[in-house]
Amino acid sequence: MSELNVSKPWFERINVKALGDGVRRKILEKVREKLGYNKTVEVLDISKGALHNYLHGVRRVPDEVVQKALQYLDESEFRDIVQGVDLLKAIGIVKENGAIDYGLAMQVVALAMNDEYLKNAIIQLVVTRFREDVRKALGISFAGIKLHWDEGFEQFLIEHKRRRKVRSQETLQYYKSIFLRYLEGKELSEQLIDYVINHENKWLRNVFRHYIQYLYHKRGSALI
Repeated sequence: MSELNVSKPWFERINVKALGDGVRRKILEKVREKLGYNKTVEVLDISKGALHNYLHGVRRVPDEVVQKALQYLDESEFRDIVQGVDLLKAIGIVKENGAIDYGLAMQVVALAMNDEYLKNAIIQLVVTRFREDVRKALGISFAGIKLHWDEGFEQFLIEHKRRRKVRSQETLQYYKSIFLRYLEGKELSEQLIDYVINHENKWLRNVFRHYIQYLYHKRGSALI
């Protein structure tokens, strides 16, 4: 089973052999944009002719050149270039033959338990791609559920919310203002979920997620 070594720099954790020809050229092109033609040739230790041939698809960009090029990109720039299954292959979760490394995938899920950004990214992916499966698994019915800010929700945020509970009155009031502006009185639906996911205010997703947790908290309390 593969190990997810997060102590290494991000570019050393990339399996460059899994990167396709198009992705390799895009990585090289991005480095050329950042450093300029002459500097790129210098840091990658290649000739101008070789760089021209790589960029124009005359020759395949070798693994060692890609590995060097990655050092001159930010991780966010790499993720802009490499997405979807290609990204999963690059970080080793999906093997080159298409099989999934389940051990490594579970390590990522385990990391998400203690990483708020990664957890939110996974939640958004699940809600976006597997909404119907989640609804069936949890027995969720959207019919007739309207969102209302009440004392029970405030108490949930202060006393029962998972992980970081809301301690600041300022934060609580900000949550309330977002909720009242964008969610108050709206019916829970797939359209509302799409609206929240695509909203420019990222905090709205947090407030909405907390409210869904609150609904389940109420449901669980009613069964006790």
